[in-house]
Amino acid sequence: MLQESTQILRVNSLINLQMYAPVLNSLRQRDWKALIELFDREDSDEIEADINNNLHLRTPEPCWEDDPFDFLREFL
Repeated sequence: MLQESTQILRVNSLINLQMYAPVLNSLRQRDWKALIELFDREDSDEIEADINNNLHLRTPEPCWEDDPFDFLREFL
């Protein structure tokens, strides 16, 4: 019985996969042009440096008061 329900589930999954799978199309010429314009910039190094600086500023500080092994106290 369990094996039969597993087979039915597998068939239903395959049917749903076929119904909802996205259509694979190649990029159109206008899409390639938009992507090239987006990434082919002279100031991309400055943008990358700005992003890196902002990400370094947002790095959370470690909380030294918390004991990382506190959850083990009940087992010891």
